[in-house]
Amino acid sequence: MTTSTRILYADTPNELLPICKAVGYIRADIWRRYGGLKTVGKSASDVRKEISSLALYSDLPIDGTIRNESTKDIVNDVFLYRATAEKKVRRAVYARAKDDEAELTRLYVLLRRGEWTQDNFLHRQMRKHFRRGHSQVNNQFVVRSDKYRTETVNGKLTVVINIAAKYGQPICLVTTSNGKNVDLVGKNLRIVVKDDTTEIHYSFDKPLGRPYGTEIVAVDKGFTEAFVDSDGDAHGIGLGKIMTEYSDKASKTGKARNELCAREKKHRESGRTAKANRIRDNNLGTKKINARKAKAQRRITNVAFKAAHAVIDKAGVVISEDLSCPIAKKQPWKKYNRRVSAWAKGTLAEALESTTQQRKARHVLVNAAYTSQMDSATHLLEGKRVADTFYCAIYCANGDVLKADFNGARNLLHRYSDQEITLYTPHREVRRILLARSSGATERQGERVAREQHSYQPCADKPHDFEQLCSSF
Repeated sequence: MTTSTRILYADTPNELLPICKAVGYIRADIWRRYGGLKTVGKSASDVRKEISSLALYSDLPIDGTIRNESTKDIVNDVFLYRATAEKKVRRAVYARAKDDEAELTRLYVLLRRGEWTQDNFLHRQMRKHFRRGHSQVNNQFVVRSDKYRTETVNGKLTVVINIAAKYGQPICLVTTSNGKNVDLVGKNLRIVVKDDTTEIHYSFDKPLGRPYGTEIVAVDKGFTEAFVDSDGDAHGIGLGKIMTEYSDKASKTGKARNELCAREKKHRESGRTAKANRIRDNNLGTKKINARKAKAQRRITNVAFKAAHAVIDKAGVVISEDLSCPIAKKQPWKKYNRRVSAWAKGTLAEALESTTQQRKARHVLVNAAYTSQMDSATHLLEGKRVADTFYCAIYCANGDVLKADFNGARNLLHRYSDQEITLYTPHREVRRILLARSSGATERQGERVAREQHSYQPCADKPHDFEQLCSSF
C-alpha cells in the first residue's frame, strides 16, 4: 500500500487563529536558526533535543503537544530542504571526480555523514545550494493522534481537539462529511486555516491499484497534453487549454491590480485617504484570486493523474526525464514560462511517481539533456525542432516530420539503455558524447540528400520553402 493525503473541510472557529499565529512564529524562528549551515553534523532528532533543552518556545500560550508536534514537523521540513540540496551537490561531485573513484567515494561519504565542512569544495557547494531558508507560513499546525476525538453531530463528522485547560476549552470542528469511509484512528492531523474554511489533512492508505501493463514505454511531459509516450499516444489531452485559460486570466487580473495599486498609492499620498481605503478594501483582496488558482490546480491534478493511470495501463516500466534541475535558455519565451509554471510541472511529476508506486509499476528517471534536440531515428544531434514539430535530419530525403514530444519520448527510451550517459552526467559532458558519436554523420547525410533531392515532390502538409529548410540543417 501507498500513503496519500485526504482532506476534510470544516468551519473556522476563532480559537484556531491564535494557535496558527504562535506556530507561525515557531516556524519562522526555526527556519531562521536552523535553515542553513547550523545543521552541520546534526540530525533532526539532535535539533529537536536542542530546541527542547533551550526551552525556546515554552512561554508561548499554546498547548504543549501542539507545540511539540508542530516543531517536529517544521524540523523535518528543514532537513528535507537539506536533502534536496545534497542531491544537487551530488551532481556537482560526480561532475568533478567521476574519473577518480577514490575521490568520488570520499566526497560522497563526507556528504552522507553531514561532514561537508571538512572539504572546501563540498562546503562551497553546500553554501551555494543550502541557502538559509525563510518561512512566512502562519496558518497551520499539527495535532497528535491521541489529542483529539471524533463524534457525529446532526449527521456531520465533528473533530474535537483537546486543549490543556489553562489554554482554553476543546475546539470543535464541524466538517462537511458524514464520516463514512473516514478513518482517523491513530493518525496525526494537520489543521490548515484558509479564510473561512479549515482543512483537516490526514494520511490515507491507498489500496493496490489495478494491474499494470506489460510494455516498456518512455513519456515526455508536454504542454498541449500531459504526456506523449514513445508509441506516439497522447495522454491527458486538454492540459494546455486549462493552463492557458488560467494563466491568461491571472495575467489580465494582475495588470489591472497593478493599476489599482498605483491609484491607491497616489490617492493616499495626495491626502484622499477615504478613497484609497475604499480601493484597498474593495478591489485589492485575494480571496477570488486564490479560489481561481485552487480550482485550476484541482483541474490540472485531475488531468495529470488520469493521464498517469492511462500510461501505466499499458506499461510496467515507465521512463521519464529528470527535470529537477532548471533548464537554462538564452531567450526564454515569457508567455510560455508564465503558463508552464513550476507547480504545474511538479504536479505531472508527482502524478507519475505516485501512480507507479500505488500500482507497483517501475518509474525510471533518465538524463533529460538534449533529448529534445536529438533525432530519434539516429539518436544524434541532427535535425531541427520548430515549435511543436521536429524535422528529422533525413527530412530532405524522405519527408520525415515528427511531433516534438513524440521525438523526445523516443529519445528518452533510447537513453534508458545508454551506458555512457547516466542520470547525473552533466549536460556539457552529454553534448561532448553526442558530438563524438555524430562525427562524420553530417557528411554522410549531405551525400544522401544530394542523391535523393531530385526525387522530392512537395505536398500539402509540408512547408513550401523546402530549399530554405534543407539549407538550415
